Amino acid sequence: MPPGVPWLCPPVPPDPLVPPRFLIGREKPGEQSEVAQLIQQTLEQERWQREMMEQRYSQYTEDDEEVTGHTGLGGHGRDTPRCQPCPTGEYATDEEEEMSPMFPSGEMAIEVFELAENEDTLSPVEMDPEKLVHKFKELQIKHAVTEAEIQQLKRKSLEQEKARWRAEKAQLEQSVEENKERMEKLEGYWMEAQNLCQAVDEHLKETQAQYQTLERKYSKAKRLIKEYQQK
Repeated sequence: MPPGVPWLCPPVPPDPLVPPRFLIGREKPGEQSEVAQLIQQTLEQERWQREMMEQRYSQYTEDDEEVTGHTGLGGHGRDTPRCQPCPTGEYATDEEEEMSPMFPSGEMAIEVFELAENEDTLSPVEMDPEKLVHKFKELQIKHAVTEAEIQQLKRKSLEQEKARWRAEKAQLEQSVEENKERMEKLEGYWMEAQNLCQAVDEHLKETQAQYQTLERKYSKAKRLIKEYQQK
């Protein structure tokens, strides 16, 4: 069971043929979340797998009875699987040797070791098919819940990334606006300085014109005074 979501997994119903109803979180009646849909799809797939497991179990039981009958009559029959020594000290049949290339020894050892520590050892011969089906359903539900949690974490991470990107975008836009306002203020100051310089230049030109006029008047008055003194 993944930590943090014990309420996602309902108890297994006593009758596996009755489809259970799931209520995830605060969902309204008539609505199904992504987790509930995944669980419903998993349960639908399990119906077919359950029938296949029961057929294989019954076939395995019949084959075991036939092998036991041949052995009791005396000698090893032609259909009796040969036993070969295994690295673990046990004996494996020809059927197990044919299946062994599909599962490397290292992975099998790791899976058996993890099951020995975390889960109870499951034996198809010792356990009832209903218990196997219930155990398989529990594992399927855990897997569906884990997948849903992974999807939720991905969506949450994506939303956080979008929120961070939006915050950075808003900050950049604010900085651009502030710089734009500052440039507009500087441009206004520059225009005021230009107008002031133009006004000062015009005033200087007027002052120079007045000075030239006064200088001409002064020269004329000085000349008239000099002529008057000569007379």
